[in-house]
Amino acid sequence: MNLCVILALSQIFYTNPDSIIRGIYINPYQANNKNYLEKIFVKADSGLINAIVVDFKSDYGFLSYASNIKLAQKIGAIKRYIDVDYLIKNAALHNLKLIARIVCFRDDYLSQYKKYAIFDDSGKIWTDKKGLAWTNPYKNEVRDYLLEITKEIVDLGIKSIAFDYIRFPTDGDVKRIRLTNVKGPRSTPIIQFLKKVRNKLGNEVEIGVCVFGFAIWYNLRTEGQDIEKMGEHIDILYPMLYPSHFHRNFKKEVNEYWRNYWIYFDSVKEAIKKSPLSTKITPFIQGFDLRAESFGGEYIFSQINGTLSGMADGFVIWNASCNYSTSWNALLWVRNSILRRSVQMSLNTRMKEEGRRYQGKVLEQLLAQEKIQKKNLTMPQTHSLIDSLPLPKTRKIYPDPMIP
Repeated sequence: MNLCVILALSQIFYTNPDSIIRGIYINPYQANNKNYLEKIFVKADSGLINAIVVDFKSDYGFLSYASNIKLAQKIGAIKRYIDVDYLIKNAALHNLKLIARIVCFRDDYLSQYKKYAIFDDSGKIWTDKKGLAWTNPYKNEVRDYLLEITKEIVDLGIKSIAFDYIRFPTDGDVKRIRLTNVKGPRSTPIIQFLKKVRNKLGNEVEIGVCVFGFAIWYNLRTEGQDIEKMGEHIDILYPMLYPSHFHRNFKKEVNEYWRNYWIYFDSVKEAIKKSPLSTKITPFIQGFDLRAESFGGEYIFSQINGTLSGMADGFVIWNASCNYSTSWNALLWVRNSILRRSVQMSLNTRMKEEGRRYQGKVLEQLLAQEKIQKKNLTMPQTHSLIDSLPLPKTRKIYPDPMIP
């Protein structure tokens, strides 16, 4: 089945292979492991990937680089895992797009400081299922802290940002949550933050947001994720469309492969419909085996196939431990398909160009023939054998479609 799917896929991909984002996620610990990174750079050189999403502010809330932000220093949120200069230099050297992931409101560091946390009905700091605390998105100080981090990362030389956990919590005893400073629905502080980021950083920085897969289909009021409103202030949408996170009856198909395919295909189409034309759609691919009946290269490829068949702008594979041993075969199939399509598109372009050139020559011949015919009508007829010979017929010749 792989070959058939790849051949079908090769008819859909775009002309320029590098215009399609093919990325992987790298956690702060592996971003500190230069042996691991060197292996990733080899994969980049082979054309399997052209982007990496790296944690600059982690799921726990710490900053994984040498930040100079005073508040981050005060709350002990700086870990210095990433050698930023090394990462930026090598990303450029190996033609990798470097995307900084910033986890927003799940923050077990800032939430312990002053009154920035989400509290429960007993007045204590509320924690999720993993025991991690969250900051209150309605607090201006929380949003300003995130903006300061974002600006510092951009000033370091990274021009693409992916905001994650840009929402209210959903895991844990959420009924006990008691919010303060509430003004408007939960989407309001999210949009206010994105507006502020755009105003501060301008259009030279690519602003992206990671959203729940269901946010594509429904306005998630509890989480505060409204992609139509978000789309007005961002450049790229990263929907997390993991099949494991959808109910089994969602896009129920004859087998797992096609369920995965249609989840991504239909969701990408829906995201395109609900987003401005300028917003890129780049889903996260499930690179882990949660609730997978048969996890392997085909499982990953089925998602990528649906993503790119739906005309997304690329994809990023997510594996929390950064183990992509199962993903490389799928990425190899994708690379070969993209290259094959690119070659075919180049041939088609050259064929069209040759066709235009030949049509120009044909037009010149037809005009010359018409001129001679008009001249013959006004000249005395000699009835000689030469004059009576018919004019040569113009014949259209089209280039052989197999030859450039």
